[in-house]
Amino acid sequence: MFYDTKLEILDAEFIPIRSVMADVQPYRKSFSFEDGYILETTYRAFCPLVESLLQSNCYVQIGKDVFIILDMKGWSDYVELYLYRCKPDFALEVEE
Repeated sequence: MFYDTKLEILDAEFIPIRSVMADVQPYRKSFSFEDGYILETTYRAFCPLVESLLQSNCYVQIGKDVFIILDMKGWSDYVELYLYRCKPDFALEVEE
């Protein structure tokens, strides 16, 4: 694997927790939910096992893009993440 892409692991409030290098590849897989929603992953990432990734509510940022981790498979010495790209303004908050 080529760990050539920097992933920023974000918590539920989009605060960076940790950076990790990963092998990111284009990938297509659909996830269907019972209320009719279908989300299609666009990338998968392979990275070393990191405790921060095992949190239930975390996001990944690659460059300016924010991704939700739809699925995660742990292997002996790495983890495989299935990523869904969020809308560009997903993590922006409007302060009034």
